[in-house]
Amino acid sequence: MPSLPLVTIGLSSHRLEALPAARELMARHEAVVLEEAPEADFPAVLAGEISPDDYLADKEVEFPHYSREQLMGLRQLHGRGVRLLQVEPYLERLIAIHEALAAGRPRAVVEGREEFREVYAAESRATAALLRFYRLAHTAAFPEVVAAVQDFARADAARFRLRDSLRAAALAPLIQDFGRIYVEAGYIHLYLVRALRRRLAGTVRVRPVFLLAARSRALIGRPRPLGPGDLLTLNFIFGKAMSPATAALLAARSLIHIQLLSKEELLPGRGETPHLVDEARAWRLSTALTYQDCQLLYSRVRRLLPAAAVAEVEGYLADRSSA
Repeated sequence: MPSLPLVTIGLSSHRLEALPAARELMARHEAVVLEEAPEADFPAVLAGEISPDDYLADKEVEFPHYSREQLMGLRQLHGRGVRLLQVEPYLERLIAIHEALAAGRPRAVVEGREEFREVYAAESRATAALLRFYRLAHTAAFPEVVAAVQDFARADAARFRLRDSLRAAALAPLIQDFGRIYVEAGYIHLYLVRALRRRLAGTVRVRPVFLLAARSRALIGRPRPLGPGDLLTLNFIFGKAMSPATAALLAARSLIHIQLLSKEELLPGRGETPHLVDEARAWRLSTALTYQDCQLLYSRVRRLLPAAAVAEVEGYLADRSSA
């Protein structure tokens, strides 16, 4: 009996340090699906007709070094005959919504279009929850801020479920055309694994892979240092039962955890994983905190740069352990 087609979901953050593992794994597949909305000039950059710098010039990219190196690697795969596809229907619809609004289309008309309705509603709920958090973050009592974090995590979870469900529906017919297909996904998109398995049950093998799992296990004994905010969101995504105290603790820890992370794009040397090391350190520090610890630390770290916030939390934990 012939083996079932293989779908590898490469779970990673968009960091330079993840590219070697991604490229190695991508090269073992017939097709690679990128976590991007389709771009009209993408075939031209793959074919070498335009440079990666020119391709990226009119695009908003969070990590420019990563984006450029990613394109160089994709060009090599294209030259070896690997099929490269951009499939991310949620982002594609979101871009179309913004373009329609920017063109002066009435908000009510855009919101009411059938192909936009779900995405518009999900984005509106998540944005409203995020703005409410921002309003409260520096003025409200700590329990109110923690409650706002939980409200945003719920709205964000609903957005992730919709995004992954739409992507699974778009991927399903493509997958049938290949024996081995690689799907790029952010590490929090675990619902995509469930959605694909449900949609294609018995017809394909779906294999999730954390690209930096080996290095992460060496650092913290886990395949990924998921921060408390990610854990809270994932629990909401999958409907996992949590006590109010557990949800509040994860939300409280997330307020400290985010202050500990570097906001810059860190450039690795050979074999180095600076972002993963940074995330592992933040994971160790934040998971050591109680709710009361977070309440005490929040006002101290919320305006600090990451290095200073790390020093503050490390000093606090050292004092606590010696008390």
